[in-house]
Amino acid sequence: MTDDTYGGTAHGLNAYAEITDRGTADALGRAMTEVAEWIIGSAGFFLGHVKMAVVTGDRTTTLNLTGLDIGVEHHGVLTEGSRADIRFMAAVVDVDRDELAEKMKNALISNGFKLKNKNIVELR
Repeated sequence: MTDDTYGGTAHGLNAYAEITDRGTADALGRAMTEVAEWIIGSAGFFLGHVKMAVVTGDRTTTLNLTGLDIGVEHHGVLTEGSRADIRFMAAVVDVDRDELAEKMKNALISNGFKLKNKNIVELR
């Protein structure tokens, strides 16, 4: 870890699922948990948060993760059978921003989501 990785960093990206089903919320939670586990492995602790806002139909559901002991908190319910537009963001300390961005991207892809081209946050 280089000196410039100490302190806070954030990254956010846009993704989507063509159609939601019963497993979509769990898959989103797995992606968030994978990122949090990577943060702990990289920094030695998890200080910050990993969040999602997911729009399905006319509903927005938010997911929040501030610690693995609590797990992913869900606020609202995803509409099944709809397209899901996902905003995924992490703001944490003591990790490399580029590595964080790559881990977030891979966590979404490995859980079946597709990325949009434009990132929403790039804080260095």
